[in-house]
This record gives sequence, structure tokens and C-alpha cells, in this order.
Amino acid sequence: MTRPLRVGIFGGTFNPIHRGHLAIAEEVRKAIGLDRVLLIPAGRPPHKTGRKIPPAKHRLEMVRLSVRGHPDLEVSDLEVRRRGKSYTIETVKALERNYPKGTEFFLILGLDAFMEFSTWRSPDELKARCHLVVVSRPVFLFADLIRLDFLSKTDPKPLRELDQGRRVRHEFPLTPDTRLILIRVKAHDVSATQIRDHLSGGKRLKNLLPPLVESYIIKNHLYEGTTHSS
Repeated sequence: MTRPLRVGIFGGTFNPIHRGHLAIAEEVRKAIGLDRVLLIPAGRPPHKTGRKIPPAKHRLEMVRLSVRGHPDLEVSDLEVRRRGKSYTIETVKALERNYPKGTEFFLILGLDAFMEFSTWRSPDELKARCHLVVVSRPVFLFADLIRLDFLSKTDPKPLRELDQGRRVRHEFPLTPDTRLILIRVKAHDVSATQIRDHLSGGKRLKNLLPPLVESYIIKNHLYEGTTHSS
């Protein structure tokens, strides 16, 4: 019997996409045995209202350029094509329609974003439709997850062990069909904010971006003299 297709969903503003994003996607793919990871640039991020962000067409093209040489990473323009704000629940529903029945979806997000999960549109429905894969982020602690109502009764010991580096993965059921998977990933000393600051100030990037993405930014004069939101 053929096992179901396992697809990672890695969305974001990607402003711009950098080596850290790609490293996390690959690390998660290998850690939990995903067949592929979809990188999905947001068209109109609902949590970035009123902030200046480069047009979606540029961010999409940068993501497309970044995955060259990464055969297990794919790009989706699903949210860029959609009118209105980019809500994750709508993306998951669209992917369910486009992929074979029985496909398992794994939503990949940072620990910082997951701490705000209750503010997302239809969080309970998201938990029922896909597995949640939460990766470590600098400064944030897995132990803080017990502050979330639906995790308040979780045993804090494994969470502390993740923070201390004594384990790299822990998971438990979210619903009868889905799981919450916590993964401690390698720390990457790079952020989109740092890159934008370097670009706006005319500083060297020191291999923070894939070469094709850096060339695209320079060619299209993105970020020059301006710091955009993350």
C-alpha cells in the first residue's frame, strides 16, 4: 500500500527570502520525512496591514530564484494570485483541492508566529486539517507554549529539554488525525530585517542571500534607501 503524500507548507512574506529560510525548509523536510516543501509568498499578509512591503511579484520571483538547486523545494503562487488578504486556512483548503485525496499537510511556522496562533483566522479548523510543525526561534522558548490555552496542560519537561538542547524533537496529538511537532533547528545568524538594513545602507551581504536573489534585488533596485517591514 502506497503511503500518503507528505507536503510541507512554508508560507511567509519572504521580504526577502534568505539562506536561513531555505535551511529551515530543508532541515524540517529531512527531520520528518516530507516529500516536498511548498514555499508560498503571501500576497497581502493580514498581519502586515499598513506597512510598506515590496510588490508580491518581486517577492515571488525571488523565491522562485532561491529554490534552484533544491529539487525538493517548490514554489506556489497561490496566495499571490488570490484577491484579498492571504489567510492560511484558505490556502490549506485550496491545496486540499489541488492534491490527491489523503495527502498529509504539515504547516511549518516559527515559534514566535505560533505564539500568536490563536489570533489567526479559524485556528481550530487549521489544527484539524493539517499537522503543525513549530521550529525554534532565537529568544523565544518552547516552555512558553504552556501559556496557550490549548497547551496549558502539557508536560513542561520536554519543552524545557528542547530549549536546553537536550532533545531536538517532541510531538503530541492535536486532534485524532493531526499532531503538533516541535523541532529545534540549527540557529542561523540571519534575518530579513538585517538584510534590508544592509541593503538600504549599501553594506555587503556576506552570503546572506542566494546569489540569484541578491542579483535580482540589485537589478530591480529593491530596498535601496528604505527599510521595509519583515
